[in-house]
Amino acid sequence: MTLTARPTFRFAVLLISIALAAAACGGDGDDGGDGGAGSVSLLHGISGEEEQAALQQAVDAFEEATGNTVQVEASPNFETVVLTRVQGGNPPDVGLYPQPGLLQRVQDDSIPLEDAGVDVATLESELVDGMLTAGTFDDAVHGVVVKLGLKSLLWYPADDFEEAGYEVPQTWDELLTLTETIATDTEEDTTRAPWCIGIESADATGWVATDWIEDIMLRLHGADVYDQWVNHEIMFDSPEVREAFEELETIWMNEEFVLGGTTGILQTPFGDANAPMFQDPAGCFLHRQAGFIAGNFPPDAELGTDYDVAYLPGTGEENPALFAGDLAAIHTDNPTAVEFVEFLVSAEGQEAWMGHEGAGSLSVRTDFDSASYPDEGLAAQGEIFASADVARFDGSDQMPGQVGAGAFWEEVVAWVSGSQDLDTTLQNIDAAWPEEGEEQEEE
Repeated sequence: MTLTARPTFRFAVLLISIALAAAACGGDGDDGGDGGAGSVSLLHGISGEEEQAALQQAVDAFEEATGNTVQVEASPNFETVVLTRVQGGNPPDVGLYPQPGLLQRVQDDSIPLEDAGVDVATLESELVDGMLTAGTFDDAVHGVVVKLGLKSLLWYPADDFEEAGYEVPQTWDELLTLTETIATDTEEDTTRAPWCIGIESADATGWVATDWIEDIMLRLHGADVYDQWVNHEIMFDSPEVREAFEELETIWMNEEFVLGGTTGILQTPFGDANAPMFQDPAGCFLHRQAGFIAGNFPPDAELGTDYDVAYLPGTGEENPALFAGDLAAIHTDNPTAVEFVEFLVSAEGQEAWMGHEGAGSLSVRTDFDSASYPDEGLAAQGEIFASADVARFDGSDQMPGQVGAGAFWEEVVAWVSGSQDLDTTLQNIDAAWPEEGEEQEEE
């Protein structure tokens, strides 16, 4: 889709400012701000009924605390709707973006948070490192993460683990050693293996592999190199990225390490891959997946007995965390929008939102009490996240769409299937990276 001509953002802000000034002179007092009684519109793509209820609880808390009102609009086609509205000059005051890459496409039509009036310095001091990085473009913070799902998680069958005498690995080397130990222990039984991995996801097959590589990149090379890679300041066909792929290969390409081998990886739906972990005896002992996967576990499975969760260990002294989430961005010069965004990441706002039983997400604040989560599973994930030294958003979600949701997925699948070598895989992904401005022109 080609971008259509529209009024410049600065011109739009000028018109809005004039209108607000006129309104103030008229004394109708609907601009909100410190005086309350303002209004703000919110557009989001959160689809689940319970998740929407959790967001609404935060909205209700904001309205009660400030006297302002929030007009909430949920769209199942958020990407299309928000792009159409923003580019058509009818943006919501606040948008909740599920991907930094999507927000970056409309960054010229969003107000940097600091320019809008958000106290960014306070956010930097109160939020987990990385909550502002994902929404920073051209050195300006356009979005702040307001809720997140942790991806750097290692799931295991607690009772089988204990019975076999295995211990939760604290380092990446210990993880590889444990993998070898389990492979030896299960070598006489082809129905059992150390890992259960599945990446089949219809048109999106491959995203599980990209999550693994992102986690490994963070562990091998740290957040700075990770950011350079996400921004294509270093190529996929570079020593750093190649090392991450080769580390993945150590586990994935060893037929003794993964249940079903590479064929099982490619053909098993990602949501079903954990199932062997709950067999008796367990068919596998290690499963790396984000926190949402607990919703796919057997209904009667108990945390601490049938399964447990731990941090996917790092390779060095630093403990990085990979996550995905939603970012709030401001599109209009509305002081109530500033109040609302600041409230969403405040202690009160996060308590109202993440404390709801339907939230299913983790807080972005460093001072969030894990006891406030509605269940033990989220509390355990919250404690793991709180111990992380640094956090970074899902890298493929920050890359241009034709790479992050295209070539990265497709080429890694071709590599895992054995149809092409690693050199070709890395070079093909680099070749798919668009030139500056190319992505918007194609849309």
